Amino acid sequence: MFRLISIFLAVTIWPIELKSEELRLDFEKTELGKLPEGFSTFLLGKGDSANWQITENPAPSSIAKANSGNKNLAPSRTLSQISSSHLRNGSPICLFEGNEFGDFTYSVRVRIDGGAFRQIAGIVFRAKNEKNFYALLINSIDGKILMIKVVDGKQVTSWSSLSELNLPKNHWHALRVVCKSDQFSCYHNGVMINNASPFSDSEQLKGKIGFITFRDTTASFAHPKITYKPRIILAQRLIGTIKTKWERIEDVQIYARPNPNEALKVAGSMDPSKLNLTASDVVEDVVKTTQFGYAKEDKSVIVTAPVRDRNGEPVAAVKVKMRRFRGQTQKASIVRIMPVVKLIESRIRDSKDLFN
Repeated sequence: MFRLISIFLAVTIWPIELKSEELRLDFEKTELGKLPEGFSTFLLGKGDSANWQITENPAPSSIAKANSGNKNLAPSRTLSQISSSHLRNGSPICLFEGNEFGDFTYSVRVRIDGGAFRQIAGIVFRAKNEKNFYALLINSIDGKILMIKVVDGKQVTSWSSLSELNLPKNHWHALRVVCKSDQFSCYHNGVMINNASPFSDSEQLKGKIGFITFRDTTASFAHPKITYKPRIILAQRLIGTIKTKWERIEDVQIYARPNPNEALKVAGSMDPSKLNLTASDVVEDVVKTTQFGYAKEDKSVIVTAPVRDRNGEPVAAVKVKMRRFRGQTQKASIVRIMPVVKLIESRIRDSKDLFN
């Protein structure tokens, strides 16, 4: 459940100092009547399908103040859900599939265009999929700002503003959510809701962003922007630890399967250009047979070792290149890399953890 906390103390520790990046979802390049590239649409519930497409509407500029409303509007391409069906008993959702975000600021202009039974629309964030997400919503009929959490397709938690607000349809509203670790702050027209205290929930710490409407609501969305720090997955964080802890290691790659039926790929590497490369047959055989791979290179040795999950099953591999001592045997080389293997195994339950 959401927890309201009065003091924000969480500090996000980044293993590598990363600059924030900005992603603006530009609808101007998409043909009118089409869905932008990189988006997928869903219907949570039953009934008639929705119709998400690019439309042209008068909207505030991308640099307008959050509380500018309908002032100084100019023709803009917006993403709209234009189907108003009374036979729809569900929520149309449009998700951006291009990335998942952990800590970020997501802002968008929202305009509710119509709806006989419902006039509710807003933004989706930290979505695992169309059935598991958080959403910040505007309810024009009831004059409320809503925050909901959906798990397995069911709304399990909700919060709404206490007093009735002026939230007319055909009016542009600015919604913004700021997520840091397990806490998120929500804003309407630049004003923080929930009494200036962030929400707190640790169940879903990363995910996709998107848009949502309810039942027969039609709505438009303009100038979505995400400012975020790129996520570093566990495999790459482990590479940083290995590089710092063992100076004689010259190169290392961690291999794992992004999905169970896929080939092993480089999930972590000292050389970023090797990331996502498909593993060789030698590496695949190391995982399959649990036998170590071994090769010599001038003054170095390369050892490839299986990595096991908590159940003892081989699920990944690590390939280590290190400077060798004079007279170092194959057995000694394997012994030397076992602390690296144990470090990786101590941090995972299964191979999926390497990608988190």
